Amino acid sequence: MNQPGEANREQLQKILDIAKDFYRYADNNLKIRTKSGEVKPLVFNSIQKRIVDHVIDDLENNRPIRYIILKARQEGVSTIVEALIFWWTSTHKNVKSKIVAHENETAKALYEMFRRYYDNTNPIFKPDVKYNTRTDLTFDNDKDNGLKSTIDVSSAKNTGVGRGQTINWLHGSEISLWADGSEIVAGLMQAVPFLPSTAIFLESTANGIGDYFHKTWQAAKAGQSTFKPLFFSWADMEEYAITPNKDFVKTAEEVALAKEYNLSDAQINWRREKMKEFPDDPDKFKQEYPLNDVEAFLASGRSRFHIPSLVAMEEKAKVPHEAELIEEDDEIFRTVKLEKAPLKIWKHPEPAKTYVIGADVAEGTGGDFSVATIMDEDTTETVARWRGDAEPSEFGEILEQLGRFYNGALIACEINNHGLTTVQRLRDLNYDNLYRREKGIDERYETFTSSLGWKTDRKTKPLMINALAEAILTHKLKDYDITFIRECMSYVVDDRGRTNAQKGEHDDTIISTAIALQVFDWTDVSVKRRDVASYIPEKYLNIRKKYKGMVKKGAGR
Repeated sequence: MNQPGEANREQLQKILDIAKDFYRYADNNLKIRTKSGEVKPLVFNSIQKRIVDHVIDDLENNRPIRYIILKARQEGVSTIVEALIFWWTSTHKNVKSKIVAHENETAKALYEMFRRYYDNTNPIFKPDVKYNTRTDLTFDNDKDNGLKSTIDVSSAKNTGVGRGQTINWLHGSEISLWADGSEIVAGLMQAVPFLPSTAIFLESTANGIGDYFHKTWQAAKAGQSTFKPLFFSWADMEEYAITPNKDFVKTAEEVALAKEYNLSDAQINWRREKMKEFPDDPDKFKQEYPLNDVEAFLASGRSRFHIPSLVAMEEKAKVPHEAELIEEDDEIFRTVKLEKAPLKIWKHPEPAKTYVIGADVAEGTGGDFSVATIMDEDTTETVARWRGDAEPSEFGEILEQLGRFYNGALIACEINNHGLTTVQRLRDLNYDNLYRREKGIDERYETFTSSLGWKTDRKTKPLMINALAEAILTHKLKDYDITFIRECMSYVVDDRGRTNAQKGEHDDTIISTAIALQVFDWTDVSVKRRDVASYIPEKYLNIRKKYKGMVKKGAGR
């Protein structure tokens, strides 16, 4: 018969063993509010088990826990992440855990989930609580044996959340909906040391291509991130199935889906019934309940441009010759390959070809970029693009070099704000093939005025963006630049119907390309532009001959 002291030691050891085993701990302690509103013990679904198994494996092998999770709706991902955080924080000393939701109401709901876990915890495992506010639980007491561990819940509305803190376990919930996702997550990640027994969970449904969540997901998929990607489709949820009637017959589309994703008739029937909730927007179903990660991002967001067409463009993207145009002497320009140079060349100038250049001018202070997009007028193909930091006047000199190099190309420079300085510099350099604005936007064939440069305003911006959208949709535009394609993917329609780059993104290549497309049919100059030799200075006439000689010798690219 065991002595009282031995029995206590055995009980204590059993408690410690359960506390170390998440599955046993959850069986004894964790309760949730079900979809029907009842408070019941947490019973893991298959998705939750997969997440737990990944986390336990990392803990046992002393790896930092880093996951980015793309999910369908109502799969219990937040519930299980919060359960893991509560377990670890309430059973270990000096753990600081933080949960950041996309909005205040969600933050409140997640805090209530923690309170429910705590309130229903077996008294044997329930730690003392020293502070209990509406946003945090601090497991501590006034004695030396307190855990001194904390769970804190915040909203991403506070852009400075987490800064200046040290965090051990972090959960970012629905980060695709964070207004400043890139900046906030960057600050939070700096607060979490890259050590064993630390964790970061970034989870969300998709909300369009090009935002922080999409970029981080793509990097994780490519193995270029510390995060491991986990995708859970609606087909991974056991409860997403409805037994069909005897007369159930699958459509051709459903037959193909069933074969590709190994879906049962009950799952297909669930999909059919669920899609009835989205009669006006079938893509909304794919956003909320995707079958694969590509579908999730393609169907979500409010991109102005046709995403499938952009995906097709991305598949055809080419690595350019990265080069700088340098004036070698008084006779010719040559191109020299430089690492991470601002000029990308896909095709060099060809004899008798006519080119147009659309130019977007930045301030030159390092915020946005100045961009020149050079396009082949005959093929609607982007042959080169300069994108970098330059003072407006300096950008005029760069445009002059690019224009001379590409057969005296027509240059249409945006004259909003600092563009006037750029255009003036082009005039000082005696570059005479400059776009001049027409008298009226609806009078395409009027004689042009002396107003130089393209002006983007409330009338012309919709015109140019719509034309670019059509060129992308119809595959008329050929552009091999991954930078341009990604900018288009993150160019959205806001709540007021205006088009802009998502916050934190750029639209410089979009504007320059749209301008280039607009001046293709500038008829009064097109005749003059064909007679290239008549107005290119004599010193530039041997560019192609000498350039080709350098290429043969390996002197230039």
